[in-house]
Amino acid sequence: MGQIWHIFCEEAEQKIRNMKATAGLLVLLLTVCHAEEKACDGRKDGVQCYGKLGEPMLLRLMDNANALFRYTWKKNKTVLLAGGNGRKVNLTERRFSFTPEEGLMKIEKLERRDGDKYTLIIYNDRGRQISSRTLQLFVEAPVISVQIASKCLPQGEQQVSCSAEGGDNPKYEWTLDGKPLPLTELPGRFQANITLTKHQSGQLRCSVRNNVSHVREETRIWTCVFINCTSNGTRISQWLPETKRSLCDEQIKGIGAPQSKTFLPIMGGVLSALFLLLVVAVAIVLSQKKKQSDTREAEEQDLTYADVRILTQPQQQMKGRQEVAVEYGQVNFSQRPRSTIKLEQDGCVYANVNRGR
Repeated sequence: MGQIWHIFCEEAEQKIRNMKATAGLLVLLLTVCHAEEKACDGRKDGVQCYGKLGEPMLLRLMDNANALFRYTWKKNKTVLLAGGNGRKVNLTERRFSFTPEEGLMKIEKLERRDGDKYTLIIYNDRGRQISSRTLQLFVEAPVISVQIASKCLPQGEQQVSCSAEGGDNPKYEWTLDGKPLPLTELPGRFQANITLTKHQSGQLRCSVRNNVSHVREETRIWTCVFINCTSNGTRISQWLPETKRSLCDEQIKGIGAPQSKTFLPIMGGVLSALFLLLVVAVAIVLSQKKKQSDTREAEEQDLTYADVRILTQPQQQMKGRQEVAVEYGQVNFSQRPRSTIKLEQDGCVYANVNRGR
């Protein structure tokens, strides 16, 4: 219940500050909230308490210190509080005050050095220790404020940053229209970034919290569009939130949004494939031409016979018959050495037979 009330007070305080409320209303709210804040209960051993740097801290150490015979409360080996058995309470720190009837210890304006391990020891009437319990106090600086800034990236995406002022060990949470968004980058101490796609828009909230504070900021996120226009004589050609269209005096047509860098490798692959296909086509054409040339040469290598003509010789009487002289033309044979054949003792004349290449 105390934690819920604490968060309620912080959110109400932030809203009143944003509304620029009167100082009286703000003081009234802070008074009520701080009055209702409960002290960290240190009546159990090993309790962890968190306090805001520079602000008061309440610690409940026991129920009623007057009922005890003797007690001491110390940080490490340094005794900060001693009392009991009707004796006067002894405090060694001016910033510390103790109320025995309620067992409450109050620390004014927490400092870094206050964060440490504390031990309460209770003794009986014989001075023997009967109980001991420890308390670990952590001092953290609260988150003071949160701011959201955004910018459009060259590919149309949008980078949003959430900057926190102050705060130890802050934790960042993002929501878009009430739905949680995963972190796209590891957050730093004072800033966290996320990247939204081209189509993401809506009510964006960044919440920053730690163990002692919780602050959030909201803003409307618009999608990024490529604006190509002139504004007051200045040309604008870049990705901007769509609300920036009102800056344009005149739209410039014919030039669209730049293509993504991933388009270049794709085009390179397509051109490489086309070049490969062209090389294969040329190789096929050359192969076909070579086959046709070989076929033509093979046909030329076949035997070629010349025409044979029969010549009529002058009439001669040899043994009662007329001789007819026959002349053969040249006969070419492929790929054989040339040779000449002469026929004698006959009235026929044969042509030279040549083997040509």
